[in-house]
Amino acid sequence: MKKAMLSLSLLSLGLFAADISVEDVFVKQTPPNAKNSAIFLTLKNNSDKDIALVSAKSNLSDKVELHTHTNQDGKMSMIKVDKIDIKAHSNTALRPGSYHIMLLDIKNPVDANTRADLTLVFDNKESIELKNISSKELKKPNHPKPKGDNTTNDKK
Repeated sequence: MKKAMLSLSLLSLGLFAADISVEDVFVKQTPPNAKNSAIFLTLKNNSDKDIALVSAKSNLSDKVELHTHTNQDGKMSMIKVDKIDIKAHSNTALRPGSYHIMLLDIKNPVDANTRADLTLVFDNKESIELKNISSKELKKPNHPKPKGDNTTNDKK
């Protein structure tokens, strides 16, 4: 039933925002005391013009921002952006380590039972409302130890 409701919400996109479609949307699950989470998705621009996502709103948080990550001097940092461009006849993926919708000061932890509502607002004055978005647990990647790391217990 829940998948059907999300599917119906996604199907309605064609009625209200023919220029943009949304795929693979989910909310990142959080540990119990986390203050922030993120929403990831893919935006598809079906039009002949570039369109930008300029804002978002969610029932999970009163403060929602568009973010990306940058790599400066080998250090990854997250920064707020004013918009996320979706080129004509192209896709833009909002995913971990890249563009995403940041939920700041979330009202409750995001767990397997959490369902989110999301409104996306675009610079062409269109908006898309998504209901009953499911959550997903993201595992931290296993990064190999850097060369020269002296934390091994090898004995010679």
